[in-house]
Amino acid sequence: MLPIRVNFLVQCHRQQRLLASRPQLLNLTKYNAARCPKLCLVASRALSTTSKLTNTEPYTTSNGVLRVKKHIVPAFPIREPIRGVWNGGDKLQLVANCYRPVNNPNPKPGDLTILAAHGNAFHKELYEPFFECLVEEYEKKGVRIRSIWMADFHNQGDSGVLNEKKLGGEAAVGHSMGGAQIFHLSLMHPTLFSCIIGIDPIISPLPALPGPAPANPATLSAKRRDIWLSYEEAIEFFKSRPFYQNWDSRVLDLHMKYGLRKVPTPLYPDITKVGENAVTLRTTKHQEVFTFWKTSEQDRTESKEVFFRLKDMKIPVCYIQGQNSIINWGNKNELKMINTPQPCEMHFVPDCGHLVPQEKPRETAIIAADYLQRRIRMWGQKTEEQKKNWPPTMTISPQYFEHRLREVNE
Repeated sequence: MLPIRVNFLVQCHRQQRLLASRPQLLNLTKYNAARCPKLCLVASRALSTTSKLTNTEPYTTSNGVLRVKKHIVPAFPIREPIRGVWNGGDKLQLVANCYRPVNNPNPKPGDLTILAAHGNAFHKELYEPFFECLVEEYEKKGVRIRSIWMADFHNQGDSGVLNEKKLGGEAAVGHSMGGAQIFHLSLMHPTLFSCIIGIDPIISPLPALPGPAPANPATLSAKRRDIWLSYEEAIEFFKSRPFYQNWDSRVLDLHMKYGLRKVPTPLYPDITKVGENAVTLRTTKHQEVFTFWKTSEQDRTESKEVFFRLKDMKIPVCYIQGQNSIINWGNKNELKMINTPQPCEMHFVPDCGHLVPQEKPRETAIIAADYLQRRIRMWGQKTEEQKKNWPPTMTISPQYFEHRLREVNE
């Protein structure tokens, strides 16, 4: 078996437009470019010359399972729609984390490489406990992971810090960033991935939230508090909110470590007004809102467009849903299963809402590891059969012509 290659890209609401948000398909494949099957792991839910990251050194995740190295890559230059950046020629950058298992320093052919895409306003580090659990659960089955790649979206997390002075008032991305984007990408490039795991993706013909006049997620995000007098005040605030109390404690600690930044920032340039010890969100609430809701349009249709094209999926799909997810109200899950071709399966994480990897990283990892082990084993068997039945050749054998003649005569 050959290693599974990681590929990154983002889709727009129009299939023919490849956006700058995640061009890692073009920029990161050089790290693992062998011909091989690919897996996409999906979570449901641009450069300033003076902007610099302060946390670029390699580090090890909290339980010592993964070694992490940051990579900064140029974003793909196409900018659409207008106001995605202030100037059409602005060049954006992306920050991607590469997670490599500490106990697998010399990967072998057949080791798995995973692409993971984060949800809106949930930076890449929030998935580290889930990644640790996934590596552990996968290795229990006698197989290993080569690496996991996740990039911050171009206007969020570390990428947003690099690009903050060039970002415009729109983010040209698909709603439910991790879900709709990668599903749409696999429709654009049917042979790009070997399988997809969609973790509570927002792919539906129905509104995101229930009710006769459902609240727009952008409205809820716009009301988010984004400035605190000190780091300690911010910690106390987050720990007191029911929304964050459902998270695994390791995830919340990572949010405190990587989700905040000190002032001054372009949004809070005057420390005399907010205090010299003040901290704010690394992913600004404004860019979170722009991602949910383009300022030039009153609705985002990407989720619906992807749903109606699910029937054209060519690769296996696994949905991992939160049992209590408000996003999947009504018969949304049933509709996804009806419209997604086989092989397709759906699993539910008990006592869990929409933020499945943040709330239940271990339980989510157990389901994902089991699915991966089964799919990759099947891929390996298929690969060996192909090698046996179709050996490589540079010429057309006489048997080919004999076979074709028999077909014609019949």
